[in-house]
Amino acid sequence: MHASDAAIVAELSAELGYPASAALITERIALLSDQTTHRLLVAELAPDSLIGWVYVYGVKSFQADRYAEIGGLVVGTRARRTGAGSGLMQAAEAWAHQQGYASMRLRSGMHRPEAHLFYEAIGYGKVRESMLFQKGLAT
Repeated sequence: MHASDAAIVAELSAELGYPASAALITERIALLSDQTTHRLLVAELAPDSLIGWVYVYGVKSFQADRYAEIGGLVVGTRARRTGAGSGLMQAAEAWAHQQGYASMRLRSGMHRPEAHLFYEAIGYGKVRESMLFQKGLAT
C-alpha cells in the first residue's frame, strides 16, 4: 500500500464501516512504515485498480504467545467472490509466517455472518465471543 492509494483505501474502508478521509489514511500509511511489525497489502485487478486491502500486525503480550492479527480486511462490493479476499489473507499469512509468528488471529463483528462464513471457509475457527469496551480519554 502506498500513499497514492489513500483515496480508494478510504472508500473501501467506508464500505466496511470504518469511514476515514484520504488524508487520515495517508497519515496511517506513513505511521505503519516498519514492515517487520505491520504490513498493509492491496489487491488489484490491474495496475492502479485497487479492489481490496488487508492490514496485518504482530502482537507480543505478557499473557499469550506471539501471534499475528488481521486488523482489517476489505474487498470492494463489486469484487467480492472473485478470490481477492482469499488472496489477501494468503499474503497476510505468508508475511506472518516469514516474521516467525506461529498463529494468526482476527476479529469479526458479531453481526457479520457473511464474513464469518468466509473465514471458516478459508480455515479459521471460532475461538470465543467477546465484547469490546471503549472509554474516551480527555485530551
